[in-house]
Amino acid sequence: MRRVLILSCLVLTACANGDDGDQGNAERDPVAAAALSDPLLADPDLATQNQGGAALTGGGPASAEIPPNKRTKDEIDAATAAARQLVGGTIPAAPTPAESVKTSRLDKAVTAPAIARALGVGSAACAERMDYTALWAARLSAPFEIYPRGHVGQSAGSDVGGCRLRVVGFVTPVAVDDVVAFYAARSKAAGFAARLTGEGDDMILQGGGKGATSYAIAARARDDRMTEVVLATSGI
Repeated sequence: MRRVLILSCLVLTACANGDDGDQGNAERDPVAAAALSDPLLADPDLATQNQGGAALTGGGPASAEIPPNKRTKDEIDAATAAARQLVGGTIPAAPTPAESVKTSRLDKAVTAPAIARALGVGSAACAERMDYTALWAARLSAPFEIYPRGHVGQSAGSDVGGCRLRVVGFVTPVAVDDVVAFYAARSKAAGFAARLTGEGDDMILQGGGKGATSYAIAARARDDRMTEVVLATSGI
C-alpha cells in the first residue's frame, strides 16, 4: 500500500510547488475532466486530501477510499466487460511469472521518480523532470491507458527535453490476475514484449517495443480486496 495513493495530494494540487491554486485549474481543464470521468473514475476525496507529508516520509499512503458502490460485483463485471471489449474478445490468461523473489524493488520507492528508476523505465534525468498533475493520466498512450473504471490516485510525467515519461497509479476492484492478463494481452497485441515476475507482493509486467520505448506495470492485492496498480511508460 505504499505506492498508488501516496502522492494523491499531488495529483489534483500542486503540493510539489506548495501552490494549492493549481487544483481548480486542473479540475476545470477539459482534458483533465475527460481523463477523470468514466471510465476513469477519480475519488472525489482526492481533491480535498492533503496528507503528502506522511506519504513522502514513508508514513503510509493518504487515505482515499473508493465508495462502496464502486466495489461491487456489478462494478467488477462492468470493468472486465469493458476490458474485454478493448482487447477484442476473450482475454488470455496472464503469462507465468519468469521468476519470483521475496522482496519487490518498489518496496522503498515512494516518489514518482523513484518508482520510475526502480522499474527501470526512462532515464534518471527524465525522472527528475516529472511534475504532478491529473493531466498525465489523460496522456497515457495505448495500450497502456488506465484499466477501465480505474480510480486514479497519482499522476506524474514529463515531456520536457526529449522526455516522454509517465508514472500513473490507480486502484480497481478487479483482481490482480485479471489486470495483469489485460495488460499482457494489450501490450503483446501492440508489439511489445511482456515479461512477468513476482516480487514480494507485486506482480510486475514489463517490456519494450521499437526504439527506446519501455513500460512496466506493477499490481498488488490490498487487504481490502482492492488491487493497486502503477503504470510507468517511456517513449510511448
